[in-house]
Order: sequence, then structure tokens, then C-alpha cells
Amino acid sequence: MLMQKAAEIDEAVDFIYGYLILKSYIFRLKTKVQETTYPNEDYASLWRDFLNGVDFKELLSDAVGRISNPVDGGIIDIYDTMDRASYFALIHAQHPNITLGFIKDADLWNIWLENGIYKAARETIADLLEIGKGDKIIDFGCGSASPPFYAEIVGYTGYYGGIDLSKSMLNIAETKVRNLGLYEWVNLKLDSVDAKQEFKRKYDIAIISSVLEYIGSIKGVLRNSLEAIDYEGEIVVFSELFSDIEPEKINIFKLYYSLIPSFNGFPSVSGILEILYEMGVSYSHRLIGKHILLIDVEGK
Repeated sequence: MLMQKAAEIDEAVDFIYGYLILKSYIFRLKTKVQETTYPNEDYASLWRDFLNGVDFKELLSDAVGRISNPVDGGIIDIYDTMDRASYFALIHAQHPNITLGFIKDADLWNIWLENGIYKAARETIADLLEIGKGDKIIDFGCGSASPPFYAEIVGYTGYYGGIDLSKSMLNIAETKVRNLGLYEWVNLKLDSVDAKQEFKRKYDIAIISSVLEYIGSIKGVLRNSLEAIDYEGEIVVFSELFSDIEPEKINIFKLYYSLIPSFNGFPSVSGILEILYEMGVSYSHRLIGKHILLIDVEGK
């Protein structure tokens, strides 16, 4: 069952990849960006660099194969928004019709986080780690959907801590938690997940989901995760893309994800493990599908 869920995430991301290929082909036809000057030449240049390096005859054939498998249509909502934003970004990097900000557009992010691959990732992580009553979870980049999901699972005998840099997202999360009566064992903190944190309790599990691509220091988040579990427990990382696992997807994903404020680039599994090694951590790891990295920390 677990591997089936992980496979569903893999298939969904494959579908997204094929979908973005089709969208990029239409973008090229509509904008003629390769031979047209635009006000935001920085973004136009990103497109030219991408388009000049691809063979659409080959890519489109690949795309059709990837989108032939039916998936939940809700997964493409955020990518439709990225596609629309790409046209406005040619005008200005901060065009008001680019609605992808974690603070400014928290209501939209809340809808996206409640569904699609983000929902599938939460469910897979919960099953993978057998999260249950009494567990203590720290969630880095918790957003608005994860706090009520995990808090309900761990119950009043457990504890859930969430850290996020978006006050707007945390406000939505707090409302959900209070409406569900879960607030007594939930603590939500406004802060950068890679800034040094102090932890008053030991957690069993550290979750890092869809956040490493938006921060300045992966080492900072990993350090906080290790401190939170006191160098003994489990760290789980979910990413829409690990750059060393699916390198063929990097260029087009970076092109569209660059429209999200604070996007820095997708993490690599090897990079994460190298940081842990350099920090002198004793651990074992396994990759669940192509998008979930489970790290079992055994000490320092």
C-alpha cells in the first residue's frame, strides 16, 4: 500500500512534467519569445535559454506518453497558475497577476496544499513513519494544511510543532487547528526554518516537505532537524523534484518554479546526505519512490 502511494506521487509528477512541456510549447508559439523583445528581459532570457536547448519533436512525444495515464486533475491547478503567470512575468517580475506568493497569495496556496501531490505526500509520510497517537512531530515549512492533518493523528497525548515564514499561512493553519479543537497540543511559530532554533522538547520525527527549494541554507534546516530530534529519530524530506534523481526534469521545472518568490533551486539527495556526513551524523537512509527521502538518525 505504501509503495502504491509513492508510485502515485511519481506518476503525478510525471504527468506534471508532460503537462509543462505542452504548456511551454504553446508559450513559445504565442509569445515568439525567441525573436521578440519584452520589458522583463531577464525572464525572457530564461525562456530563450530553455527553448534554444530543446527538441520539441522529441519532448512532445515524451509528454504525450507521460500524460496518457489518468491522474487527479486537481494536481495541475497550481501549474495552470504558473503557466498564466509566465505570460505576465514577461511584462514585469512583480506583475500583480502573478499570484504565487506564500504571503500575498496564502489563500491560493492553502487550496493547493490541501490537495494534489501535497496531500498525497502527507498521507504517504504518515503511513511510512506509522505516525500515531502520542508521537511528537516538528514540521519545517508547515504551511496551512499540514498542522491540522498531523495534529489530529498524534492526538492530545502527542505534540505538533510547525515553523513557517508566512504569517498569512500560519493564520490559516491556526484557524483550522482551533476549529478542530486541536490547539492544546499544537505550537505554530513564525520564523525562517533555516535560522537557528531552540527546542524545549525532544521530537520523534522531523518533517521537511516542499521547503528546501525556497531557503538559503539546507544545512541550517538539517541542523535544526537534528537538534529537534536530539540526534536520534527520523527525518523525512519530500520534494517535487530531487535534482540528481530526475535530472531530465530540472530545466523546465526551474523555469516555472522561478515564478514563486524565494525559489532557489531543487535539492539533491546526494547533497543532503553529504551535509549529514560532514556534520558527523550516524544515519541510514532510503528513497521511497522518487520524491520522499527517509533518514533514520542513529546518533552523532
